[in-house]
Amino acid sequence: MNYLRARAAHLLRKEGIRGLVTGAAGHVNEVRRSVACVERYVIYQFDTDTGYGALCAPGIDGLEVFVVECEEDLHAVAARGFEVPVSHPTLRRGWLRCGGVAFCAYVERELAHVAWVALTDAARGCCDGFPYRVDFEHGEACWGGSYTSRRFRGRGLYTYVCGVRLRYLHEHGWSLCRDAVRVDNVASLKGQGWWNPRTCFGASLVRFFKWTRWREYPCR
Repeated sequence: MNYLRARAAHLLRKEGIRGLVTGAAGHVNEVRRSVACVERYVIYQFDTDTGYGALCAPGIDGLEVFVVECEEDLHAVAARGFEVPVSHPTLRRGWLRCGGVAFCAYVERELAHVAWVALTDAARGCCDGFPYRVDFEHGEACWGGSYTSRRFRGRGLYTYVCGVRLRYLHEHGWSLCRDAVRVDNVASLKGQGWWNPRTCFGASLVRFFKWTRWREYPCR
């Protein structure tokens, strides 16, 4: 409840009544999906050694991206005067302790976008937690958990930070990256499509209270 109050106050301060209403609707939808849903996904695979050479930052004044590998990194970012809101939808310190890496994009010191990479099975919840295969022991990782603040959407941040994540993975010895994208998530499909992923499988998720079924199938 404290988180929800903090989140509501943050949205009202940053995005006004419209942002608060949109955020409340999004929260209600997430609660609904956690209880019952029928959804379809596409599972992508990226080769981390291709594509990021063409990485070009969007023309946004004051843009900086920080790679946060541990809680100390987060404290260092805050010590420099950058915003680290406890009410952010995806920025959870606990994932940093078990192999998650956060990529935080700031515009004029305001947190505009967060995206995650999981380097261990224990950290997969920072991305999506779905059971598609990721061979962490042999150079594979997965990503997800992206969120862009409303007033910074449509400006290329998501696509750009996808490239930053690919470059990070390649430089740290990870050869492949996978993720699952809901087929109606047009923004994610478009942003990731820039980096030429290979479609591995389709998948379906059916959830009804505590019962969940995840099924994968070949894409035609």
